Amino acid sequence: MKEIKFLHIADLHLDSPFIGLSTLPQPLFSAVQESTFQSLERIITIAIKEAVEFVLIAGDIYDSEDQSVRAQARFSKEMKRLEQAGIKAFIIHGNHDFIEKHKEKLQLPGNVHVFSEQVEMAAMETKNGAIVHIYGFSYGERHIRASRINEYNKQGEADFHIGLLHGSELSSSEDHDVYAPFRIQEITKKGFDYWALGHIHKRQLLAESPSVYYPGNIQGRNRKESGGKGASIVTLSASNTTIDFIATSPIIWEEVIITLPENSELNTFYREITKLLATYQGQSNSFFLHVIVQMANKQKINTTDWLQMLQEETDLTGSTFIWVHKLTIELTNQSDLKNWHEQHLASKEITQAFEKLQDESAFYQTVEALYFESGVSRYLDDLSEEDRQLMLDAALTELGTVLKEVEGDEK
Repeated sequence: MKEIKFLHIADLHLDSPFIGLSTLPQPLFSAVQESTFQSLERIITIAIKEAVEFVLIAGDIYDSEDQSVRAQARFSKEMKRLEQAGIKAFIIHGNHDFIEKHKEKLQLPGNVHVFSEQVEMAAMETKNGAIVHIYGFSYGERHIRASRINEYNKQGEADFHIGLLHGSELSSSEDHDVYAPFRIQEITKKGFDYWALGHIHKRQLLAESPSVYYPGNIQGRNRKESGGKGASIVTLSASNTTIDFIATSPIIWEEVIITLPENSELNTFYREITKLLATYQGQSNSFFLHVIVQMANKQKINTTDWLQMLQEETDLTGSTFIWVHKLTIELTNQSDLKNWHEQHLASKEITQAFEKLQDESAFYQTVEALYFESGVSRYLDDLSEEDRQLMLDAALTELGTVLKEVEGDEK
């Protein structure tokens, strides 16, 4: 029975500007800027060590269509390492790094096949004699809204047919713009043996037979892209598909929780957060931590002061770092606050205001001043419907807390 082994990655976003992190201390920001390149270098080392027969890259190699010379040179260097190891690479460009016509680029080594703007097939034969047909297309413009699935059709005789696609599965694309859309039932009927996807930064297996798989991006760039990121080694035979994920990202985003007993003193919190940070010492990765403190009384901890202290105490001299980027208080008695407004004297007015802000246009009219403020707007992420609802719920709870304090209900 013939079998092939290949490496599948996507969404490298090389040379990402990391705009929201530009205020970090310089040693940390430099490490962040280098992180995508470092992850790619580790991935290529794994591909060579594992002796994969080829590498698939499913789009967004670069973070923008500009494709800086620095990023192109670093990518070309890694492709050259594959060439020296006798490993081919098949790549498509996505919505971030779409192919700009008439724009000169650094030439990639001969082992790299770049798919054109039309769906095409590239054939190869492995050292063990397996014939593989790989299908794909590169974006020729940023916005491809129409489905291209009808253009993917098996050609000729091969042991394995693999689809390479940068696009959105229509039922699970809430957090990403919808490009080159498809449905699971559409692509699983194509008769391909594997679908190597890109565009969604969360690692997920959409179907098993055949495997339809997003490997996620290779380096988390914000709190929404938490956990280890990296590459996937795929072993494919006529009867089985095995996907092994290998973490390569030098920086990991994590959300951690500290639970404090009721009436805890400040020393208790200091001891607990010191103990927490100590668990990350000596690891080979750096970490951005969002620390959530669960407690009954918010008044005891000034999050701004504590966050400043923790950041000032961060060791910036080592090869790795542990940076607390956000400190949040989560009240354990919030259940008492969720419906507080129903018994309030201004219940009618508060309920009407809250319901009005459920409307998307009313919400953005209320906060639009932030998006026009140049010093703030560049740090604001696009909000999904879920994000807006969470923000409104949190605001309602916070209002209840403040009013209780002002009206003397808290001692």
